[in-house]
Amino acid sequence: MTRKLLFILLLGVCCLSVVAKEKVKTADQTIFVYGGDITLKYTGYVKKLTNKSNPRICYVPTASADNSRNIKLWNFFCKKLNIESHVLKVWVSSNEKNQSFEEQLLSMDAIVVGGGNTLNMLGIWKTQGIDKIMKKALEKGIILSGGSAGSICWFQGAISDSRPVKLSLVNGLGFLPYSNCPHYGQTERKALYHNMLKDGTVQSGYASDDLSAILFKNGKVVEVVNLDDVNNSYFVEEKSGEIHAKLIPGKILVNDDALPKTAYTKNEVNKKVSECKANLNSPQGAFVKYKQVVASGKMTQCLDLACASLRSRLDGKLKDKEVAPETTKKHMNTVINKVLIYDDNFAGVINRMSERFYGIWYFHKEGGKWLSVGEDIGGATLQAAEITFREKAKLLLERME
Repeated sequence: MTRKLLFILLLGVCCLSVVAKEKVKTADQTIFVYGGDITLKYTGYVKKLTNKSNPRICYVPTASADNSRNIKLWNFFCKKLNIESHVLKVWVSSNEKNQSFEEQLLSMDAIVVGGGNTLNMLGIWKTQGIDKIMKKALEKGIILSGGSAGSICWFQGAISDSRPVKLSLVNGLGFLPYSNCPHYGQTERKALYHNMLKDGTVQSGYASDDLSAILFKNGKVVEVVNLDDVNNSYFVEEKSGEIHAKLIPGKILVNDDALPKTAYTKNEVNKKVSECKANLNSPQGAFVKYKQVVASGKMTQCLDLACASLRSRLDGKLKDKEVAPETTKKHMNTVINKVLIYDDNFAGVINRMSERFYGIWYFHKEGGKWLSVGEDIGGATLQAAEITFREKAKLLLERME
């Protein structure tokens, strides 16, 4: 064999070796965790991660003992998001399932683990071999996700309320080589987590408030997403006896079909109802008029202030009533924060509903008058309330018209 021919053969072998290595390249290992339990938006985020229009996603409610209400909520989310819903139930008999746990889980595009008792869940998983199946799913490229117990389970160790009397450490499956603290906004959890970091019980890790989430790919953080501007995620570590919680910059999730910020006008008000004029010529004036009527107890007059669709639902259901002076005062002291107007005929009046939430009162312009569409919970912050308006304005306006 000539040297030239030998060289060509060796070159061919090297090329085939490179191609073979490319073919056996492992799939990305994706884990998405959040501080609280499942939400519609985070379920939608998991769907996006699959890059499929109708993905197969399995909800695993083991931690809540296959709670039927949780499963019902999950199925509602899936119907709304066009997800092919699957539920892995562990409280079953042998003749109830056509598939093994492994066959079911390894056929999914993603797996979402619900909240509840982490310790009990992991005990069942290990007894049933589900822990090993989850590892296979991760290595196969199936997205693993979840909140609360559904976050703790993927880490090495985490703060949990799974045992009687007090919070304690629960060891997870260790797919992510860090500690974890969901519900980080809770004072007691945060304090215990910090103490365990100080005494070396747990290593450095990640903490998330209820409405914050972290996306890991191959063990590394690639994105943080939040549902408002007060919930965040952190990398928490101990240095020289001090705890350092480094906020991880994130983005606020907004639905794809939400109004862009340039599609509506925004007016800052920040005045009490008692400081504003009542009329139906503006959304602000209409809100003041509505509050005055409610404050007086003359509820039947609300029909004259309601849009056509709301009026039909309220007709015959409203009755005048006596209102306590403190209730009247509360209505009149309601602060109008912002007025948002879209398409010149739909508006949202953002007001402080309670210490925890802002409310939005929607109005539709009919016959030259601004009439009530109804009230909604906006969110914990003004920004969250504005996002709620952006996400609902077009849908509500379509219903009005």
